[in-house]
Amino acid sequence: MNDMRYAKYAIVAVIFASLISVAPNFAYSQAGQLTVNVDKTTYGAGETIKTKGMVPAVLEGVPVAIQVFNPRNTMYTIGQTTPSSDGMYSFDFKIGGKLGIDGIYTVKSTYSGQSVQTTFEFVVASSTTTPTIKSTTVKFENNVFNVETSLSNGSVKSIEVDEEFASLIITISTSGKEDGTFDITLPRNLIDSKINNDDDEFIVLVDGDDSAFSEKGTTSTERTLSIPISSGTTEIEIIGTQVIPEFGVLAAIVLATSIGAIIVASRRNTMLKVLPV
Repeated sequence: MNDMRYAKYAIVAVIFASLISVAPNFAYSQAGQLTVNVDKTTYGAGETIKTKGMVPAVLEGVPVAIQVFNPRNTMYTIGQTTPSSDGMYSFDFKIGGKLGIDGIYTVKSTYSGQSVQTTFEFVVASSTTTPTIKSTTVKFENNVFNVETSLSNGSVKSIEVDEEFASLIITISTSGKEDGTFDITLPRNLIDSKINNDDDEFIVLVDGDDSAFSEKGTTSTERTLSIPISSGTTEIEIIGTQVIPEFGVLAAIVLATSIGAIIVASRRNTMLKVLPV
């Protein structure tokens, strides 16, 4: 009888072990820890930072929160993403704008009470090439300006003033299949972007799409932008709040009534990613 009883216990143990091996498949990372990493250690202007990781266990309806801090420890962007059934998650973004400065960035991932982080370096301009700086003459009414530009993968054909939308329209020609960088130094008495007399961020459209540009330098008389340019690009538009002082009032009125639609249209995808669900 004892032998029969032990045999039954053994059978039950085997069955129990097999049930454990086929239990519901909750995705676990190694050692049950939340993980996060980026696909490269260094990125340049215009490149997409691809963040990936794994959650310790998939909890239905619980998203992974992502925070990105620039080298000054200022929040650069925030977002959330839902892990897949196998526990993997991803979050992509680009660096640009006023907060997109050179240096080491921190990506922090938070899920179900756990937080982990990783870092990467962002470099505004490539150190391997030094494009030639050229001066382009911009004429409008009785005003003449010399605007310094450099384009690593092409040339500037023309720069025109659109006083109605307080912007500059820059026509370019790119060469080859390589992407490049367009640097432009903007005289403040030609175009500027200010709110309550404080510097505000320009809006840059590259072939109609919002650009992840960087502001490389600022003085009392000029501002320098660095804009990533894809091969085949033909037009860049830089939008401020005023072009040439005498058109400041007109530009402000038009900006309040018209330019908002352009800004919303060009940035709607970015805002949808940032806003919490």
